[in-house]
Amino acid sequence: MADSQRRVLLACDFFLRYTAMLAGGLSRAGASVALLGRDHDQEFGDRAGAAAEFVAVAAGPSVRRRTLEGRVRSLRALGGARRARRELRRFDADVVHLQESIGNDLRLIYASGARPRRFALTIHDPVRHPGDDASRSSTLTNRALVRTAGLIFVHGDALRKELAELAHPRAPIVVVPHGVDPAAAEPAPLPRRPSILFFGRLGYYKGIDVLLDAMAAVWEQQPGATLTIAGAGELADHPALADPRVAVRREHVPDAELPQLFAAATCVALPYRQASQSGVGALAKRYGRGLVVSAVGGLPELVGDGSGLAVPAEDPPALARALTEVLGDRGLAERLGRAAHATAVGGADWDSVAALTLAAYEEHLLAPRGGGR
Repeated sequence: MADSQRRVLLACDFFLRYTAMLAGGLSRAGASVALLGRDHDQEFGDRAGAAAEFVAVAAGPSVRRRTLEGRVRSLRALGGARRARRELRRFDADVVHLQESIGNDLRLIYASGARPRRFALTIHDPVRHPGDDASRSSTLTNRALVRTAGLIFVHGDALRKELAELAHPRAPIVVVPHGVDPAAAEPAPLPRRPSILFFGRLGYYKGIDVLLDAMAAVWEQQPGATLTIAGAGELADHPALADPRVAVRREHVPDAELPQLFAAATCVALPYRQASQSGVGALAKRYGRGLVVSAVGGLPELVGDGSGLAVPAEDPPALARALTEVLGDRGLAERLGRAAHATAVGGADWDSVAALTLAAYEEHLLAPRGGGR
């Protein structure tokens, strides 16, 4: 059986955006794909129906979607999981591919029919982000999945080493880049006024306070520069927030507004204390914007294509120097943006990620069985 004819079941709780885009790439490569998840819209600002709308576009009409409804531990919910398992048995997947955090809802693992040593698992964050909470049961389940997976994907070589040292999995660990959504034909021109964008979920590990600490030094060199902070979550008080050059949108930003948001930025800042890869970085590449990142986790690899500058973590002076360099040199900002856009067009686009994923299935999950059933 050729790899393009494979039947792939993708299952996730969160990381639905990632999973839906991967599903679309696998489907375009010729695989038959089913996507199993839950019926919540938490990744989309809890706007009712937003998840289904996104999946319909990102995955495409050929991908089958099955959602589990109801509360995780209700008797009714267990009945839905049994029905889903029966339906998915008829799909008869060659590969079951789970996403990290699926341990939040054990029904998903049950319904997927994943068997020890025969399923793939994507680990987005080998180490929990500082300040993030996870239930004990979810943590233990995710550890068990790492121990029993037949194939593990991560998004950078640094993350592969980190996971190997921490968890010592028996399964091979394969690096695939975090996919980038389809890019525009050409990035929007840079704004006339120097501008920094911080986008995404607000949290301690994101280092927003480090960025705010850096702004005084940035303004010494670039007094007209602005900073936009956009994302849902808690934002601790800081003196720089009172400056009129700082705009805060503490809310989930709808996808339809993202092109305008990124077009208004000269560069995107990722001043993280700890990181794996970054979906925000992938978005910046989609919109052709250069990055200034902390040298933690997989972020140096993210800008290894020439799309940004990396600085030591939790170092406001170093962050300020890098931001000032990009804001003060339009030619540099344009070069970083072009390199970012080039990666979005080819190399880390979802079709390329899907091809790498299918090749890994064949080598590590399907070849031992002789490549067929």
